[in-house]
Amino acid sequence: MANRAELRTIAAMLDSTHQLDAGEDFDRMDPAAYPYWKRDILRWGDCDSLGHINNVVFARFFESGRISFMNDLGVREGELDADDFVIAHLSIDFLAEMHYPGEVRTGVRVLRIGRSSLRLAEAIFVDNTCYASGDAVLVRVGHASGRAEPLPKALKARLLDPPAGN
Repeated sequence: MANRAELRTIAAMLDSTHQLDAGEDFDRMDPAAYPYWKRDILRWGDCDSLGHINNVVFARFFESGRISFMNDLGVREGELDADDFVIAHLSIDFLAEMHYPGEVRTGVRVLRIGRSSLRLAEAIFVDNTCYASGDAVLVRVGHASGRAEPLPKALKARLLDPPAGN
């Protein structure tokens, strides 16, 4: 992880270029690739008629990870609200069937910080096995205008050094 001086330099570059692309040079199935974590439990009601966790639940775990990540960045503390962001893109690659009972961990990683958007990589793990990976693009939208608005500089800086989650 970068030190504080490096983070300030990167934040200044972001302010001038409006974009940081962390790239795809990582193993999406490696838990060590994700600096932020959110824990959830598998519920019996999450199962489909075949006895495995329904595909919609995977999207809910990704949502839980994203919302927790944004909240831990301070998005709901006055600067921005969680409803300032919309999902512009969501993709999920299902890698294995998941079964009840158990605990899942959703890993979150920043891939790209743009002028008004950010792209996150997410993955769902049980123990150290990856069951799904995906991407989400969040766009900040103004309530009055309904249009994309720039991400605040302070949020961009926090995205470069995210908290660890739970």
